[in-house]
Amino acid sequence: MSDDWVLKRALLAFEGRNRNLIVYLQKKLDGKKSQAKAQGMLELFDKPERVLAYSRKASQDPINQKLAELALQKWARSEPQEAQAVFNDVAKAQGWNQEQKGRVARFIAIRLMDTEEAAIAKWRDEVTRTSQDVRLIEARIRLALRENDWRGLSQWIAVLPEQERKTLRWQYWQGRSEIALGKKKEGTERLKALLGQRSFYSVAAAKILQQSVNYPTSTVTLDMKQIKAHKKALARIDELIALDKVPAAKSEWRWLLDRVSQKEKEMLAAYAADSGWYQMTIAATISASLWDNNQLRFPVVHQNLFTLHGRKNGVDPITLMSLARQESALNPDAQSPVGARGLMQIMPDTARYTARKYQLSYSNPDELYQVGKNIEIGSRYLSSLLERYDQNRILAFAAYNAGPSRVDSWLKRSQGKLDAYGFIEAIPFAETRGYVQNILMFETYYRDLMGVQGRFLNEHELNTKY
Repeated sequence: MSDDWVLKRALLAFEGRNRNLIVYLQKKLDGKKSQAKAQGMLELFDKPERVLAYSRKASQDPINQKLAELALQKWARSEPQEAQAVFNDVAKAQGWNQEQKGRVARFIAIRLMDTEEAAIAKWRDEVTRTSQDVRLIEARIRLALRENDWRGLSQWIAVLPEQERKTLRWQYWQGRSEIALGKKKEGTERLKALLGQRSFYSVAAAKILQQSVNYPTSTVTLDMKQIKAHKKALARIDELIALDKVPAAKSEWRWLLDRVSQKEKEMLAAYAADSGWYQMTIAATISASLWDNNQLRFPVVHQNLFTLHGRKNGVDPITLMSLARQESALNPDAQSPVGARGLMQIMPDTARYTARKYQLSYSNPDELYQVGKNIEIGSRYLSSLLERYDQNRILAFAAYNAGPSRVDSWLKRSQGKLDAYGFIEAIPFAETRGYVQNILMFETYYRDLMGVQGRFLNEHELNTKY
């Protein structure tokens, strides 16, 4: 291994926040200059605020240029204003090209959305305006939304690349801004164009316009002749399920889906639903892109348990089922990378805390793979969040996903300037934003499937100032 290769690997370790690997790689270096560079990496890893001093004394070469970039980014994660203050000097000292400067500037700018310094805000906005970074521009749009700045929101939407600007999300907010700015006809027409689509923003537009909610639907009728060739594979899967070898059955199912035509996938989805293999049904709808087929995508399962614990804890059973559909795709064996388990994806610490507080029977994390126990604890925890947020599902769902402390901080930041749709859009985490939107949509789908009346957002959720 050459020293240059080792140093490049050490830079990757720096970027991956792996200090121990940098230490290990330093020992593999032969040249004194290379060892000095590795030592510089360790020093900047520990104290990235020294990046300007390092940049001025270090030679301008690809390793040092990249190291300065990574160190400044590391500092910007915790102290973006301080990093911005030395940005130009570091760039000059290390002779960054336009691509390098733009990359670091955008990294810093997105972390300056809450700055109260006018000069820094001006710099941030200039970086944003001249970039094509969708994530950065969208963050700036959400800042305008949080500040109730309708004119700014419209102007920043215009900065987006055309493809992003035309999405349902930003067409909805463009329409809302036009109405708020007195262009009621233009805004209303823009929102009308969103109606009848399978999207949170289509439903939101319908509610703003006081129109009925409609979305495309499709059905699949099972025709066994079209999957006759896979009779043996289906029999194997059935046998594996009967033997309680569900992981093996799922593996066989995935193997089969990868090898059949589009039409056969549709028939297999219908076959799985007819057989009561609801997890495999959902997997097949994804493989076949059957996004409009609610009957297959949203199986009504464990209804008695959701109803029992929903009534016991004062939570709508459809809300519980929708949350479970979002959390695990109704897979009782699901485990997330961070350790959330079961149907409603409950963290063991949350389960222990909830069980202790509400005197529920619970002894170890493996119990969370039991459907009944998972729904019992999950419904009680969601109920506690609904109680905390005065039965506001938007806030409770966000807290279930991101934690109550984060939701409290978002409410503090928005200071009652936002309506329900604005608060959801202003959630800074894309995962949580999509999570809340999905569960609200899933409730709509389940209500339609089950013939149950219910509102997309209730009066309290609509009237709350977030």
